[in-house]
Amino acid sequence: MDGVVRSVWAHNFAAESRVFHQVAPGARHVALNVQYPGCVVVHSSGRQHYDLTAEEQYGVIRANVALLKPLQVGIAVRTVDGQRFAWEFNLRGFDIASEEDARDPTSIAYLADCGVDFNRLPQAGIDGFKLRFLLQDSGLLRARPSWATFTGAYHVAYFVRLMYGENLPDGVDDFMKMAHQLLGPLYDVKRLAREHDTSCVGSLSNVVKKLAVVVPPGEGISKSKPAGTGSMLALLAFETLKQKLGANMEKCRHELCGLQAI
Repeated sequence: MDGVVRSVWAHNFAAESRVFHQVAPGARHVALNVQYPGCVVVHSSGRQHYDLTAEEQYGVIRANVALLKPLQVGIAVRTVDGQRFAWEFNLRGFDIASEEDARDPTSIAYLADCGVDFNRLPQAGIDGFKLRFLLQDSGLLRARPSWATFTGAYHVAYFVRLMYGENLPDGVDDFMKMAHQLLGPLYDVKRLAREHDTSCVGSLSNVVKKLAVVVPPGEGISKSKPAGTGSMLALLAFETLKQKLGANMEKCRHELCGLQAI
């Protein structure tokens, strides 16, 4: 079971919730990955995202999160006794057949190729409020683990909105306060990797390869489970970087690539 991504739908949500309740109170490290149907809003200036100020970047992120519905939430957990678990929660809400549900067609094609079952989500997915209750009730947040993500601005923004059940605040500082209150210590693996080695850039898979991260075989790295696999790889990379950086990693706390000018 160690390292296996557990795919969760409405039919097995209750059973997986019981396992999650057993694991969550002992969480030491948690990694987060959210899959969503692309981005449809860009800044009115036409500048690239990395050329915007942090406030402008956040405005674009906030607008996209308000319009688009998350598809999957991947959560990987390392417990205090060294066990590793990962879940991929498939969410109900986005309907690919509905023209009212905003999406970027290129992202949809990419995610379908990765294994996201868009036709199944509307009927067999999990209601977001049920996932929110599970995460609140399980003891995961009370355990105050260290949280990790990769290029985490959108991942954290979607997660904060899911967990609070309301629109994101107007300003980036208020958003970061909400994220800090919800999650506690938060790190972006891409930021940590850059701190460790300036040549450690690119996708999560590239960073994992560059760091020589030991990746478990089997379903733990299944390409057909993008959110679950993304969270598992982020967790493994985070733990590798934590060993390499030591106390130096603290300068990167709460700095999210794709949001702040870093």
